[in-house]
Amino acid sequence: MQLGRTHRAQMRFPIHFTAPDKSRTYIGETTDISSNGFSVQVRTEDPLPTIIVAGILASEAAGDAILCKARVVWQGGLAGGIKKASYKLTSISQKSQERLDTLIQESVAGLVAELQRYPLFSKSSREELETLLHLARSRDLPADTMLYEGEVPHGTGVYVILEGEVLPASPTGGTAVFGPGSIVGQWGDPTVVAEPESARTQSSVRFLHLPTSLTQEFEQAAPALGRILRGAVGRPAELPEEDSQPPRRRRMKLNILKELQEIPTLPTIFNAVMDCYEDPEATPRDLAQIIKKDQSLTVKILRTVNSAVYGFSRRISSVDEAVVMLGMNQTANLAVTAMLLNTLSGGPSGSRPEVFWEHALGSAYMAQAIGECLKGKGTVARRYASAGVHKAGGAGGPAEAGGSDSAEPASPGEPGRTLSQSGASIPMDRLFTLAIVHDIGLVALYIKFPEHFAAVQEAIAESGSLHRAELELLEVNHCQLGYRMAQAWRLPEPMPTVIAEHHLPQIWADEMQDHERLLELLREDNLVTLISLADLMARHCGIGLQHDPQPPAIPGAMLEALGLTEADAGEILSEGPMLKEKAELFFAGLAG
Repeated sequence: MQLGRTHRAQMRFPIHFTAPDKSRTYIGETTDISSNGFSVQVRTEDPLPTIIVAGILASEAAGDAILCKARVVWQGGLAGGIKKASYKLTSISQKSQERLDTLIQESVAGLVAELQRYPLFSKSSREELETLLHLARSRDLPADTMLYEGEVPHGTGVYVILEGEVLPASPTGGTAVFGPGSIVGQWGDPTVVAEPESARTQSSVRFLHLPTSLTQEFEQAAPALGRILRGAVGRPAELPEEDSQPPRRRRMKLNILKELQEIPTLPTIFNAVMDCYEDPEATPRDLAQIIKKDQSLTVKILRTVNSAVYGFSRRISSVDEAVVMLGMNQTANLAVTAMLLNTLSGGPSGSRPEVFWEHALGSAYMAQAIGECLKGKGTVARRYASAGVHKAGGAGGPAEAGGSDSAEPASPGEPGRTLSQSGASIPMDRLFTLAIVHDIGLVALYIKFPEHFAAVQEAIAESGSLHRAELELLEVNHCQLGYRMAQAWRLPEPMPTVIAEHHLPQIWADEMQDHERLLELLREDNLVTLISLADLMARHCGIGLQHDPQPPAIPGAMLEALGLTEADAGEILSEGPMLKEKAELFFAGLAG
């Protein structure tokens, strides 16, 4: 097939993009993608950038992303903070262009094969069906949605049902359920005023829509198929003969832009704690005063501080004393963890939500251990008054009890606050909190959409990974869900970016063959790479929820990108059993 300017991939893909200054990261999905541009849909209150650097996750392996630069040609906003924009490619590597063209060809070829299964299209040539797909667009709608309604002067266009069922109703009172292979709608004729008509989806539906404005062009380009479609409008389709192919797994697409509104809101003091945490001039007293405004949070913190996790020789009786003993960073991390756990609690009956938080805590301890290892290798100066990353064997937070994090904070430019690598600097005092939030999308999927979560879990063995199973069934992954939650909660950067991208380094390392390009990507944001490595190590040590039938391998490229050796990784992993016990005790203290 020779690609034209308007041939498009008839499917949607996740996309992440930033402005050239990398001030914000956006996660959305493409609604159209052609060989020279794409349209996107993003949930944000801010205007989308006019020039972007984008990565379109065009396959189940994010390492195969289509990387490009593009400029906006149209931008608009919808209700609820949903923004849409169309971008034209301005720069794309030859490899990405070839991948994009191949993707479009594969998409069209797949739809041609799907259409030819139905008796209505069985005698149509490939060229005729490609002409239809050149003009029609693939769309999805949830159940009980109006497909079209009311009197339209020249028709609504026609809808070729690919999956699901539609119930059309005419003024004459006739009704029938139309399934896959059926044609509904109004062909449209400029000389005839169409009768008012409506159609509503009975289930989730996937269809091709050929609008009225293009029906005449289609009839001219493929007259034989045009006559077939015109004559088939409003008549139930013949069912295709059963073939030997196994039935395709039914997608359970999440309408995240709608369902996200049901995610519980964070406590009002959450952002106050975060602001205090970020303010270099804030004092322990300031943080204690904020925490004491929430009695439930106060109880949780005191219970945890006095648990076996910390092992203080005397009882801590007040938040003020806890902040002095633990330090501001550790107390803030403890408060943030408690509020997230309380907000994202529950789940299906008989389930164990603790496995999610034990994994998050295990990842947080692993992140600290990685940071401590890097610090010990001389990456930063030994002075780290408020580094917040101490020996992983320390008490259940970012510092050992009474550790140096209670000292006067260093200024942002002083050694210890960041770990400078070949890419962006790593904020050492943020590793614990960043690792705690990295999987909030997975927790939300488990709590709010238990049927979807269960289906994904069942599909992992067949798909080979959690990432592939999510995309296959949901057309969205927990990283995107978590990113939208972070936006809704207005979490500060780099939290949203870490949440959105924490699996990318793992997938790149697994899929990419070009080692130098892989290292370049891993070093572009070494903070994401570090949290991703911590997540892998926690899974390797069996801490919390497990998706892997066997411990995942630790990619050498991720270690190399961070400046670690295999021996370093072995030393960190050897602490796994201790960190696992620590995570379980820490969760018990907060949840008890």
